[in-house]
Amino acid sequence: MRIIIGSMTLLLLLSGCSSKTDDPLKERFEKNKTAYRYLQKTEKAQLYDQNVTKAFLTATYLYLPGKKLSEDKNDEAFIVGVYLEEDPLNRIGKAYLLTLDGEKPKSIQPIAKDSLSLKEIPFVTEWNSYYLVTFPHTSCKNFTLAFESSRYGKREMPFSKAAKYVESPKAL
Repeated sequence: MRIIIGSMTLLLLLSGCSSKTDDPLKERFEKNKTAYRYLQKTEKAQLYDQNVTKAFLTATYLYLPGKKLSEDKNDEAFIVGVYLEEDPLNRIGKAYLLTLDGEKPKSIQPIAKDSLSLKEIPFVTEWNSYYLVTFPHTSCKNFTLAFESSRYGKREMPFSKAAKYVESPKAL
């Protein structure tokens, strides 16, 4: 009798732990796979003045894995979202500088807020301005995008052509 009651209790517990929402979750993941891939390649930086955010930047690296690093000769491209408290147009210029391992960008092109390229990028907001920022090609697997202000300092964002957890022995 104890065995039957124990078996029934175990069966009841195991059936209660099964997920009934796996299929919708898988469908949602498949639908948003590109957004999740870009989320892994997105970093943010904030510049402060006495604990008040003066500049906020999100950068999404547009690297498509699949090529061998030795064969990849494409420029490094980022979609950058910028909010600057002091500049309502959120312009990156002389007061704010972006560099990739010390190199200045080859080009900075504004992106319209209704652009299709922003549909799959995480953290798109109404108050940011967006730019396609292109840097010269780097053959390094890991590199640093720096966001710098002459008044508020510098923040660095690490990026990698491979998954970060593969390159780093510890969690980031």
